[in-house]
Amino acid sequence: MNFSTLQRQVAFLGGIGLLVFGFISLELFCILRINKGSDALLNQNVIQRQENERMRTEIQGLKAMQQKISAMFVRLNDAVFNLRIMEAERTSSRSRLRSLTGDERPSAIQLIADAGVVVHPGRANPGEASAIFEAGSSRLEFQRLIPLLAEQENSNAFLYIDRIFVSRPAVIPPFSELPTYLDARFSIRILASR
Repeated sequence: MNFSTLQRQVAFLGGIGLLVFGFISLELFCILRINKGSDALLNQNVIQRQENERMRTEIQGLKAMQQKISAMFVRLNDAVFNLRIMEAERTSSRSRLRSLTGDERPSAIQLIADAGVVVHPGRANPGEASAIFEAGSSRLEFQRLIPLLAEQENSNAFLYIDRIFVSRPAVIPPFSELPTYLDARFSIRILASR
């Protein structure tokens, strides 16, 4: 065997070894890239699953709150007073205002009237989105009047007491031990739809 033949065989075997090493390296590189890609897809699937679970939880929470939301919407919708009845009465041929019946008044105003307060419709400024009611009483004590007004104002998101004047009758002396009925005059505004 001569030296050049041996060199050729060694070179040939070295080339084959280098080629095998290249193929193995290429295969390892491809396997690593596939593993990284599958890990990325797996992480993306986990994130997507977590996002889906969060959305499912939020939807279940909204479904659970649906009755409360509907009840709140009904309560707020009922709180807005319809002015058509009052305006029809004002534009009729009669020039005087008549007192509204319980069916024509907002429920909060009717509750105030049921407590013994005299309530009449007031005059709203043009362009206002509220109905005004003037009210007064001389039959309520302070400890009954203030909770009544506070309860009605808190029970209706669209009602507020515009102004209130409270005075002790002149015939009752200061620091009287007898029950004192106050002279109270106040104005109530309630959001109205037209």
